Amino acid sequence: MFNFLKSVRENYYVSAILATIAKPIRFACFQIGTEIERKVKKNGVAISLPNGRVLRIDRDAGVGLASLLFWNGLDGYEGDTSQTLRFFFERTVTFVDVGANYGLYSILGALWNPNLRVLAFEPVPQIYQALMRNVALNGLEKQVSAHQLALADRTGTATFYLPSSESRDSETTGTLVADSWQSRQDSPTIAVETMRFDDFERTHPMRVDLVKIDVEDFEAGVLAGMERTIRRDRPFIVCEILPREHRNERTRELVESLGYNPYWITALGYIRASRFDFERRFSQDFLLSPVSPPGEVITNLESFWALRESSALIGRTPTT
Repeated sequence: MFNFLKSVRENYYVSAILATIAKPIRFACFQIGTEIERKVKKNGVAISLPNGRVLRIDRDAGVGLASLLFWNGLDGYEGDTSQTLRFFFERTVTFVDVGANYGLYSILGALWNPNLRVLAFEPVPQIYQALMRNVALNGLEKQVSAHQLALADRTGTATFYLPSSESRDSETTGTLVADSWQSRQDSPTIAVETMRFDDFERTHPMRVDLVKIDVEDFEAGVLAGMERTIRRDRPFIVCEILPREHRNERTRELVESLGYNPYWITALGYIRASRFDFERRFSQDFLLSPVSPPGEVITNLESFWALRESSALIGRTPTT
């Protein structure tokens, strides 16, 4: 009977009829599924990781983030960027999360590698408190050190522009940039404490292996404030860089002056980029690398890691 049904199903005329009927049904189901994901939110979530540990987002501590993870799994939020960071989490000792938001990558890094030291920086009070709750919920207080600071190119205080939000999530697109779309919308402002990472590191000595930057057009300020540490430790940097009217020229110049190479993070691989002002729909994140493997498109992150390790070995001063 099974073979008969299979042969009927694969008959030219029967398959044509079934396919014609099924295609719009499939499309409609896809559309319904998309709308369900968009409309039905998950406030609080627990996601199992491949190593058997569980990543938890607390209630009212990242509803949009929790929803994406609930409906789409671990790669539901910035899948290619997440995979990039997870590669480095396994191999590095210290991770600096700049613009940590609700702490997804800080928590993921600590759960992924129990020996990883994580420093999370988030200046917005409501988001910082939610970040702390997420860290506590995952039992990572000894591994993740969170700081209510905005990393910048000067130490002091600054005005932070934060659009209002009607959702349970605190608004996550705030910025220190005075000439920003947030400020042009006459958005609410708060005063935040700022600090150059190089100043922070002087009182918290460490070797930095990996940095993630997500600061809404203030990337150049963060990089300028970390210049001494970057030149010393040559960390890999994963950085969101959105297309802007100013074409991100200051960021490009800083990256170039540091001797770094930008690679656009995509599902197809890491594409060497000479500028940041091109249109890009699916990914806004770049890998800023202290080394440059041969080729315009790198499909294996191991190429970056092996080259950096060999470069570090050559540059290391022998001890006696």
